[in-house]
Amino acid sequence: MANKDPIISSSAIFEIDGCPVGSDHVFVIAEIGNNHNGSLSLARQLVDAAKASGADCVKFQLRNRDALYRRKADGSRAEDLGVEYIQDLLDKVELGLEEHRVLRQYCAEQEMIYLCTPWDEPSVDALASFDVAALKIASADLCNPYLMSKAASLGKPLIVSTGMSFEHEIIRAVEHLGTLGVPFALLHCNSTYPAPEHDIQLRYLDRLRELHPVVGYSGHERGIAITLAAVALGAQIIERHITLDRGMEGPDHLASLEPAEFRLLVEGIRQIEKALPAQGPGRHASQGELLNREHLGKSVIAARAIAAGETFGPEMLRIASPGQGLPPYQLPSLIGRVAQRALEQGDFLYPGDLQEQASTVREYHFPVRWGVPVRYHDFRQYQQSIKPDLFEFHLSYRDLSVSPKSYLKQVDCSRLVVHAPELFENSELLDLVADDQDYRARSINNLQRVVDATHEIAESFPMAGDLLIVANVGGFSADAPLPVTRRAELYERFHDACSQVDFGRTELIPQNMAPFPWHFGGQRFQNIFMMPDELVEQARASGLRYCLDLSHLQMVCFHFGLDFQAALALLLPYTAHLHVADAKGINGEGVLIGTGDIDWPAAWSQIVLYRDVSFIPEVWQGHKEQGAGFWSALTFLEELDRQAARD
Repeated sequence: MANKDPIISSSAIFEIDGCPVGSDHVFVIAEIGNNHNGSLSLARQLVDAAKASGADCVKFQLRNRDALYRRKADGSRAEDLGVEYIQDLLDKVELGLEEHRVLRQYCAEQEMIYLCTPWDEPSVDALASFDVAALKIASADLCNPYLMSKAASLGKPLIVSTGMSFEHEIIRAVEHLGTLGVPFALLHCNSTYPAPEHDIQLRYLDRLRELHPVVGYSGHERGIAITLAAVALGAQIIERHITLDRGMEGPDHLASLEPAEFRLLVEGIRQIEKALPAQGPGRHASQGELLNREHLGKSVIAARAIAAGETFGPEMLRIASPGQGLPPYQLPSLIGRVAQRALEQGDFLYPGDLQEQASTVREYHFPVRWGVPVRYHDFRQYQQSIKPDLFEFHLSYRDLSVSPKSYLKQVDCSRLVVHAPELFENSELLDLVADDQDYRARSINNLQRVVDATHEIAESFPMAGDLLIVANVGGFSADAPLPVTRRAELYERFHDACSQVDFGRTELIPQNMAPFPWHFGGQRFQNIFMMPDELVEQARASGLRYCLDLSHLQMVCFHFGLDFQAALALLLPYTAHLHVADAKGINGEGVLIGTGDIDWPAAWSQIVLYRDVSFIPEVWQGHKEQGAGFWSALTFLEELDRQAARD
């Protein structure tokens, strides 16, 4: 198609390379993203597949990694687990700038429109020489007016996704986009991969259209029915991921469509029934989106070391991934304020930095042993401010390749807990019961690495009588739950796998799981170590003890219609350690204690009867603002304990 200048009519219709957007024609984007796995040949095949499918265009992604991700002053990147995994994966699957130029030319030869998502401002500059017909702004940058302004400087239309966001942020973005002088469209989106039907809130398209006349849908769900429903509800743009094989390695393949994929109509109708309800009022980010908001979003960080008492100026702050601090649009609110704490280069700014803060001595007292979750790099920070009975180290697979000695110091805790990584090399989850024997063997080897690391950490915990290893041991499936009849076989595989590990002084305490666990930002189906009666049966038969996650237990009880307090009473005798957090519904994992579905006075009255059980607060994003979520949870529980004593 010949390039044409974008036009805007009274109905806000515009064109992308001669193709109308906002009209009766639904503009279909085949999102290739990084599904080419770093192969130019595979990328060409995906362009061909998209053309054969009848898509209007293909879309890729471009990143300047040095500009996109923050680094500490020494050049290191000490990030949370999910961000580490994302950066490691990008190392393998990205194409270079010159390869994108080749693809741009190939798309022109195939008469396919080439679009691209720039993840940073240098990438916008690179795309300026491509003569792209339009730019896509990812959900991760809905809160980033700086990147949107830079993208608009090319004079091309913008397509903006609204996943991982709240309504006030969408309104802010629409107001800003309206000042940039280019046509734009908004895409409703749930940024999880794959997205569960009940989280999609497809009727929010109606509200989105109240905010702006040109709207569409960017889908990550399984199958095509919900996408068709989006069209029925008025979506004028459709974006879906495309892959040649959903079984390929990489985070997006499982949420993608294969070229010839179709679903039965009845299955589609059932999916639509689940997808239509909205959870309002307003737009709320789902639990999986909050995870990806952290990993993919951007934050205000310190551009240099800042001393307490300095006044924030524009040159002292900048925007960088991940999204664990203040969102970019709040940067102006910091200017002119006085720093209440010392910041190192690369440190996040938090909501607490927008107000005066008083230092607090953190002392807690409970009738059972307590602790907090830590990473190697923040252990000393927590150790200097609190004196818990235990620490629970949350490991990444990278941590298994380094000595912990430089991060630790000797402490007199009575218990050590180590949480095994959820992801290992090549984006593999730990799965001790996998059907693939080679995969299962790799998982056994990875668990042995965790055991060895635990023994190393234990050298700094000479008083620890227990060395406990928490692990999500597997038993999940991608597209549907496995038949109940297979569970006995899976448990047998688990015990066989454990027999091949030399645990030494350590004890494996499997974590009970939620019915729909989140893996790498997408939903799966759990099959074992979930139902209370099965957990008890396994414990009685083998002497197994558990890490009992109360949030997971509540979601299981909610989904299957079980009594939480009865399930808790059943499981506490077989529990060594607790992850204490609240839950809302079947996906609201780790919400602030007291805001979910758990009856805490009743639950706490049971827990305190088991004095050998320990716990940590496992609050979602609890580590932010120097552990603010942890302190809130511990304070809540301490007051609960005082109230119980008074009663």
